[in-house]
Amino acid sequence: MDKNQTIIISGPTAVGKTAVAVELCKKINGSIISADSRQVYKYLDIGTNKEGVIKGNIRQFEGVNQYLTDIITPDQKYTAKNFENDAQKYEDIIFKENKNPVIVGGTGLYIKTFLYGLDDLPDANEKIRQEIENIIKEKGLDFVYNLLFKVDPLSATKNKGNTQRIIRAYEIYKITGKSMTYLLENNKKKDKKKNFKHFVLVRDREILYKKINERCEKMINSGMIEETKKVLSMGYKQDCYGLTGLGYSLIVKYLNNEISKNELIEKFAQGTRQYAKRQLTWFMHQPDIKILNIDDKTNIKDIVSVML
Repeated sequence: MDKNQTIIISGPTAVGKTAVAVELCKKINGSIISADSRQVYKYLDIGTNKEGVIKGNIRQFEGVNQYLTDIITPDQKYTAKNFENDAQKYEDIIFKENKNPVIVGGTGLYIKTFLYGLDDLPDANEKIRQEIENIIKEKGLDFVYNLLFKVDPLSATKNKGNTQRIIRAYEIYKITGKSMTYLLENNKKKDKKKNFKHFVLVRDREILYKKINERCEKMINSGMIEETKKVLSMGYKQDCYGLTGLGYSLIVKYLNNEISKNELIEKFAQGTRQYAKRQLTWFMHQPDIKILNIDDKTNIKDIVSVML
């Protein structure tokens, strides 16, 4: 690989990104920068599938450093712009250590922002956002979703079930009078600003969905419910940023006796499969990617050899 080149490994959840990244890092003397909007939260480990242990202030997995996990509390907000700044900082640090940065994750907006910068969208408007959040409290998320669908069906469909993104898309419409889809499509395409290779891992959908189903059930039965209870006992609210992720939000419903444990597992797996499908669609539409079907490889070392 080229000197001063960053490797990006993305793809849908449960495809096996971390295992491949760790093996690659061992080969190229690399360190991982996590591009996962859920792993940034402290105390939420099982439901975000964090690997390894924290040593000092850095998470390590099989001797490989992994930055940008466990950096904020569940009540704090973390944006794509935050990620762009933090990832740039750690990319510089890793290069100064004469190591190679490997950015790994499934949060497409984080990766896109790091590589090409943010799209030209308006800053948040707290007054409008509060108005939208008040409507949700009074009439429910589905009501605002339907409002968004009327003015921006593509954003609504892509972000169904994601409260924060629905709010953001409708907020943009209220601020500009134009849909987020329109604004993104009419932005001037940003030039590539990095020396990088971007690999998107894919595999047979049936195999991936089976892995997702197994992972979700294992998470629930391996302490994710207790982990959620612990976070709530620490004083964090049920609707705090860290608990808005699909699995945790469903556990909150379970703890409130709104759904059964079987329903929790079923909805968790179903929602995760849908999320994986959206991730794959996103990454397939990104520029400068190399798609790696890992079903074609017999082991992780074979996958890594293609990247070198």
